[in-house]
Amino acid sequence: MNVYKTRDNATLPEYATIGSACFDIKACLTVGERVRSYTPFNKEVDVIVKKNGLAITPGTRVLIPTGLIFDIPVNHVMEMYIRSSVATKMGLTLVNSVGIIDSDYVEESFIMLTNFSDSLITIEHGERLAQCLIEPTTNIELNETTERPEQKTE
Repeated sequence: MNVYKTRDNATLPEYATIGSACFDIKACLTVGERVRSYTPFNKEVDVIVKKNGLAITPGTRVLIPTGLIFDIPVNHVMEMYIRSSVATKMGLTLVNSVGIIDSDYVEESFIMLTNFSDSLITIEHGERLAQCLIEPTTNIELNETTERPEQKTE
């Protein structure tokens, strides 16, 4: 799969080990950059990346740039998951639980995080936050029916 860097400081994804099912995605942050986020009261605000990173207050949702566009093969999907260590140690998770990136999406991918801890969490440039899996997809025909489906198991 081809990966296009939209920023010079972006890091290409990589598998951490030979046995990794997913490849890791890192934050791509630049000091002084404005990053879109949403308060717990759904107010859109920009958070400024400081020298020590990007601070995420409790309850805030933020779109962490990756600096990457993925050329996902046709009939495939990229699924994005939070790394377990990020969820456990930092109290961060993906806003939508699992990010779904379709093969026809050709813009920069973002890691949509929410801070569900009670502490201020700081993200640094290059920090491994998410992991992605490429899966084949099959589109099926969807038909309306007037008959309720029958139970399929005992």
